[in-house]
Amino acid sequence: MHTLSGRGDLSDNPALHSEGKAQIARSRIVQPPKVPNPGWIAPQLVTLTTRPPQGEWRYELKYDGYRLLVRIDGDQVQLFTKNGFDWTDRMPRLAKDLKRLAVHSAWLDGEVVIQEDDGRPAFQALQSAFASKATDDLVYIAFDLLYLNGADLRGEAVELRRHVLEALLEHCPMERVRFSATLDADPMQLLANACRMNLEGIVGKRDGSRYSSARDGAWVKLKCGNRQEFVIAGYSRAAGGIGSLLLGLHNDEGQLVYAGRVGSGFSERTLQALLEALAPLAKDRPDLIDPPRLERAGVVWLTPQQVCEVKFAEITPAGKVRHAVFVGLRDDKPADAISLESDNELV
Repeated sequence: MHTLSGRGDLSDNPALHSEGKAQIARSRIVQPPKVPNPGWIAPQLVTLTTRPPQGEWRYELKYDGYRLLVRIDGDQVQLFTKNGFDWTDRMPRLAKDLKRLAVHSAWLDGEVVIQEDDGRPAFQALQSAFASKATDDLVYIAFDLLYLNGADLRGEAVELRRHVLEALLEHCPMERVRFSATLDADPMQLLANACRMNLEGIVGKRDGSRYSSARDGAWVKLKCGNRQEFVIAGYSRAAGGIGSLLLGLHNDEGQLVYAGRVGSGFSERTLQALLEALAPLAKDRPDLIDPPRLERAGVVWLTPQQVCEVKFAEITPAGKVRHAVFVGLRDDKPADAISLESDNELV
């Protein structure tokens, strides 16, 4: 593996151009404390909002994939989901590519995607790649650098962390690893353009913010449409096996509440995969605190362990989705953490 510099001093790294060196010279990471490489770093969480917040922010595209944190320690590369599951064995080519990064040790944050010919992420293609173990075409979009060669960067400003990350990736180009560029334009115009391109939306990060591994309002997302994860609480039977999925969300007390159903967006292949995934979870009674009134013979209740992503027009005042469309299963997120996303006030 390449080394970043003989002494591990970021300001001496030839990969960083003059502006980057000047920024680092003004930062307290010129002579960083030697901090052991963390075994795990919880990801920074994103707050949903419908309008850009006030202040100085920088925006990037919101990629339609799986959040992925990368830990590099010597010759070892590990790829973690946002909930700490080690998926390194599922992405051997990507792990091999990341070994080329010119660092002794590092933590990166980003998103793993499959891109269409026009560059747009394709979520269902990503799921199919994992299901078939054909992950050589996965692309890692890196957007943050949390730790580097003994320096914990989480207390540094996001703009500095991203500047160093961009310089590192420019210094060592990799076929399947790319930098998530900052988009310099009005955020509402950016969002409109993203929606016209059928992208998921944009993410904003407050200038000067540290990486807190929490939902503290420093990162926000503006989405093109209503889309989120739901717990699969059961399904209605049909001639093909599944008619519709019965959805649930956890309320503030942690109880699973019925959130309606999704009966479109399935292909024959998807229905078969769903049956295989859900069959072992069948049970006699629902875990929902307010199950819908359905004929017993027409429904299969499930242990609430499987999560799916759904697009929908709205959630009614009664808490049910309208015009829902199935997007895919989410094996990277635990069911007990799924609740309704809301437009929170930022502080």
